Parts: sequence; C-alpha cells; structure tokens
Amino acid sequence: MVSSEELSADEQGTILVLDKDFSVLSRIQPHEFALRDIHDIAWRDGRLWVTCSYDNMVAIWDGSTWEQWYPLGKTDAEPWDRNHFNTFFFETESVWLVAHNKGPSEMLQFNRRSLELESRILLGHQAHNLWRENGDLYTCSSAEGAVVGTDGLRVETGGFPRGVAFGNGFRCVGVSELAERKARDLTTARIMVFDENWKSVSEIRLPEEGLILDIKMLDELRA
Repeated sequence: MVSSEELSADEQGTILVLDKDFSVLSRIQPHEFALRDIHDIAWRDGRLWVTCSYDNMVAIWDGSTWEQWYPLGKTDAEPWDRNHFNTFFFETESVWLVAHNKGPSEMLQFNRRSLELESRILLGHQAHNLWRENGDLYTCSSAEGAVVGTDGLRVETGGFPRGVAFGNGFRCVGVSELAERKARDLTTARIMVFDENWKSVSEIRLPEEGLILDIKMLDELRA
C-alpha cells in the first residue's frame, strides 16, 4: 500500500514471474543487495532490467548474475534518490531512462551496449513513461497533469497521469487522483482513452482502486 509505514530503506523488492493465467511460477531477488523502490522492469537483450529509485540505480540480471548500474554515477551521501529513475524505453541502439528529478525531468539516452550517456533532453515535470512517435519523444508530465512532447504537443489530462498503452488507432493514459500520500490507497483512478489525434474518446473509471502505476494491453501480455 502507498500508505505503508515501512521505510523505503528497508524494502526487499521481489520480481514475480507469472504464467499467462497470472499464476506465480517463481520469484527473482538478488542476494547481494536489495531492490528498493522498484518502478519499472523490462526484459531486453536476454536480461532483466529493474529501476531501483531509492538507490538511484538500475539492477540488471542476466539469468544468473546481478549487476548494479548507476546511470549518472554512484552518490556517496544520502539522499541516494537524486534522480528518481522510473521508466525504460528501448530503441535499436539505445536505452532511454526517465529521470523524474522530483521536478523538471530529463530523458537520458544511453548506448544500449556500453551504457555510456549519449544525450539528455529536458521534458516534463516529475515525468513518467517515455515513447516515440514520428521521430518525437513524449512523456507523462505527471506534476502538470498533461502529456507533453518534444514537438510542442500538450494534452491536458488533469490529475496525475502515469501509465500509457496503445491500441489500433487509440491511446490510453492512466490518471490518478491528487491526494496526500496517506490518502492515496482507495482513491478513484481513471483511464482516459484518446484517438490517434489525441481527441478524447472515452473514460474508464476505477472506483477505489488507488493509484495507477502502469497499464498494458492484454494482447501484448499474452503474445
């Protein structure tokens, strides 16, 4: 629960491996260090990538060995969470990482093989999610209640947008209520549905479900 009294410093995150019916097959967790404040996971290049926001770190597992990657260098004093890394976006030669920054956000581009920093783009405020359309990058500018793009696009969503999914000719954006941390668990969230031109089409309400952290298309999960 968002309102949990457990400190992030004491977290021991675990990755659940599910089958297509969402039954738990196994659990993945490193022994050498803790996965604290997990925000995103991805499977690419035969490896599992995990954003661990509390430690400003990305954990990478190759099936047998864990590696700790500090995208902007390891900090030597608290607070460790300087950039609040939260989202991956993979392209042919690059892995992008959203640096929420607890304010004006950056989209960080790294070489997918060497993990060397290649570029950084200012976009959004307390941003989550990242994707590309027709050469331009887009993100959920969560603190502003909007979807924004490098082409100047701005789509007002209100609330706290986080989580995007795409279908044939439409886009879905998760929107959570703005509330104090202790009051977020049972708030009513919604999924806004837009057409390909970002015109609002419909809305799916999720009463008392709390925050939306991400959304996926079912067909994608079952592929």
